[in-house]
Amino acid sequence: MPSAKPIVQCGGHGRRLATLLAAVTTVFPAAALAAAPAETPAESQPVGPEPAPSTSTSPDTDPPADPAADAQTRLVTVSTGTGDGLTATSHKIDAATIRTTPKRSAEDLLRLVPGMLVVQHGNQGKGHQYYIRGFDAVHGSDVEVLVDDVPMNERSNVHAHGYLDLSFVIPEVVKSIEVKKGSVRLEQGAFATAGSVEYQLGVPAAFRGTTLGYEFGTTGRHRAVMVHAPRDRNEQTFIAATAFTDQGYGENRQAQGLSALGKARLWQGKGAYVDALGGLYAARFGLPGTLRLDDVNTGRVGFYDAYLHDTGGESARALTSIRAGIERSRGSFSITGHAQARRLSLDENFTGSLGTQTDFGEFDPRATHGDRHVQRQDAAIGGVRMHGRVRLHDKVDLRLEGHWTATAVDQHVDQLTTEGVRWDTSRDQLAEQHEFGLGPGIAWRALPWLRLESGLRIEAVHARVHDRQQAQRFSGTQVAAAPRFAAQALLGPRWQLFTAYGRGFRPPEARAFTLPQQVPENVDLDQFAGGQPHMTLTDNAEVGARWQPADFIDVGAAVFGTWIDRESVFDHVSGFNIELGPTRRLGVEADVQIRPTPWLGMGVSVVGNHARFTNTGAPIPGAPPLLAQVQGTLMHPKGWRAGLRGFVMGPRPLSYGATAGAAAVLDTSVGYQWRWLGVDLSVDNVLGSKWRDGEYHFASHWDRSRDVSRLPTIHYVAGPPRMFRLAGSVRF
Repeated sequence: MPSAKPIVQCGGHGRRLATLLAAVTTVFPAAALAAAPAETPAESQPVGPEPAPSTSTSPDTDPPADPAADAQTRLVTVSTGTGDGLTATSHKIDAATIRTTPKRSAEDLLRLVPGMLVVQHGNQGKGHQYYIRGFDAVHGSDVEVLVDDVPMNERSNVHAHGYLDLSFVIPEVVKSIEVKKGSVRLEQGAFATAGSVEYQLGVPAAFRGTTLGYEFGTTGRHRAVMVHAPRDRNEQTFIAATAFTDQGYGENRQAQGLSALGKARLWQGKGAYVDALGGLYAARFGLPGTLRLDDVNTGRVGFYDAYLHDTGGESARALTSIRAGIERSRGSFSITGHAQARRLSLDENFTGSLGTQTDFGEFDPRATHGDRHVQRQDAAIGGVRMHGRVRLHDKVDLRLEGHWTATAVDQHVDQLTTEGVRWDTSRDQLAEQHEFGLGPGIAWRALPWLRLESGLRIEAVHARVHDRQQAQRFSGTQVAAAPRFAAQALLGPRWQLFTAYGRGFRPPEARAFTLPQQVPENVDLDQFAGGQPHMTLTDNAEVGARWQPADFIDVGAAVFGTWIDRESVFDHVSGFNIELGPTRRLGVEADVQIRPTPWLGMGVSVVGNHARFTNTGAPIPGAPPLLAQVQGTLMHPKGWRAGLRGFVMGPRPLSYGATAGAAAVLDTSVGYQWRWLGVDLSVDNVLGSKWRDGEYHFASHWDRSRDVSRLPTIHYVAGPPRMFRLAGSVRF
């Protein structure tokens, strides 16, 4: 599944590289290395020796069949190869896996990524929470996500910096997903402090035509979908729409949504092309919030209950982009212009009537009003991204990455009583943020068996904020340099070694530039709601290998490390960005991918990480130290299809010294395609376990008949119980 990353000495990190290299020789004997990378798009294809060829074809390259043959399910196979071929842990989710895996949304597909835990602590329609490589990436603060080269992380979002909402993406038109761990590739941008993800939209030849589908679930779920992908057009052209309603598996978990996406290749000729993408989306949903574990254990509330039944949210998006590219024997160039309009409203309460906090961490004297609040935001986002590659020599390519992203947000936060009556406004501001980046680099085939890529990204962010509460205007600028290096060595047709180093960055949110001019002497600015106006920088290093002992087996392993001199995290309860000092994350990844036949694929992966604060040695709250996953895909030429996805998660540390429990979850699906008719049955949580999807440790007060306690206690969001979904489809 994965691909590898490089390590390099940069500044004061030479000792870190030496530590990782020593760890590789200790942890991974010479037999734990890896296999051939899959192809990458032309504009980002690295120069170097070709990897060992795969024995199977991709659904993206299957030749279109004639209409008569399409009446039957066509053979769809995928390569056992991994992602971009420059790291041992990059990973590509292919079309067959996407079609067969159990899923309710496009975000569910990320549960297939080794070492990534995806939590839905709100409801369908609200952004997920991501854990990866020892990071609690909250709603996207440490994971860069793009959809067809359009950046999705929302700058300075009212709910969470880097907020991601991928609910508008219709799973049926996701062609592939590529995941790159760490931040070692030149094209990786803001928020890729732990990694990046890119969704590629399209409908491969094997699935083209007009498809109408309907799904019914045991939670009162109804979903209709339509995809029109003309057989005489290429995979970039489609129109899709979906609508759903779902009562959910517990109290206050109802959700409804509509989404439409369209993409077309407007022009193509002589190696050049122009693609256009557009989409509309709207949803509303309940927000059950968290439950105190002690209340559940004593029977005060049920496992799937909610304290409040009138909290919820709304989300809407309009998106458009146009991408033009040209490919020649001496190089390639592409440019993407994009624009979005966003609206988000969230009515939530995490701590009941415990009380609110001021920006300086002190409890407000009006504590009886509680924590309930409504966050509202309207945003306009636009920008340009470019990718270029020019062949300077038979062995040397010049690369150039560049971007400009502009964001304007109008934010408002009202504090409410527990009954939903407004009593104060805690935020009222208009912010404008610009990000500029330029990254030149070199791709060099140094030897027939060795290829190298290196470059340097220069990033700048400028923000202007009009704080309407203070009747003041603020502005500021931050600049950062992000060096990147990656190397791949081919040791024969079956072995690859990788090493990589890179610096990731997360720009400050605009609110960080509004530090008050007069601050009480005993207040730590690190606790200020917007955090400090600094770039958060991560230094990532990785050493790994892949080994392909046979054409149908792909084995990979890697050791990785991430260092942050100034850790900044977002706290859900207070809504603050809090700086916590330097941190270190060290870990190992290993995976095995097997494709014994062209229509059957299986994969197993294990990821372990050791995340600590450098100064104290205390564990970093959030990500699980151990995560094991299994995945299976069946796409039989006789029409049968099936998918399997499961994970085992070990106990993980929480804030204030608490520990979240372990969990094991298995989802499956099975289906059959007969001529133009298809039927699929999906089962979530086959084991029927009562598991806690998200766990947190903070103080709350929900029962007003009891004394208030400010001691933290375990809170959780219930994971889905055993649920069934039956779907039927017709394709013509």
